[in-house]
Amino acid sequence: MMSLFPKTGTLAADVDRVLAAFGREVTRHHVPRVTQRAEELALQFGVDVHAARTAALLHDLGGIFRRDEMVDLCTALELPVVPEERRVPLLLHAKLSVVLAREWQGVDSPEILQAIRYHTTLHASATALDQVVFLADKLEWDQGGEPPYARALCAALEGGLEAGTRWMLGWMALPEARLLIPHPDLREAWRAYGLTDPSAAAREWSG
Repeated sequence: MMSLFPKTGTLAADVDRVLAAFGREVTRHHVPRVTQRAEELALQFGVDVHAARTAALLHDLGGIFRRDEMVDLCTALELPVVPEERRVPLLLHAKLSVVLAREWQGVDSPEILQAIRYHTTLHASATALDQVVFLADKLEWDQGGEPPYARALCAALEGGLEAGTRWMLGWMALPEARLLIPHPDLREAWRAYGLTDPSAAAREWSG
């Protein structure tokens, strides 16, 4: 399928063209914003800007597939599918984004592919690049307008990248996050950051 979209040499244009072809207009507007934010955070916290930009541009590419076909597609590709992903197939889009990044764009950096893979949930062994892409995705969410937590998260980031990450993970445990189901990777991230009561980290900043 992706052979229909030969690379032009400009990753941003390639991604935009594919998202447009599949009618993913919301994602088309989301991705450039996430990319800009990822570059800003990378500069702020001394992370490889090119790696952050590449991961951000490709992070949602797996969303071109319909949700009702994601489980079968991952099974066909021999990608592991956990029960939570069967219940909420959209959680699989990050794994599919990794496949497209590697097979379509030839991305072979384990660090970049990992940042793409965990941009939604983070995980227990998050690198600074992982955190940058994760937070950029949350600050430039795809639900319209400014996220309700944006100011509090930016305040938390004044304490450093780890502090911002911890805050965001904590907010994701609050009722207002409206998570359909916590992914196992998110639960591992909570434990890794010592969030036995994940919402406590968010309450520290939200007052």
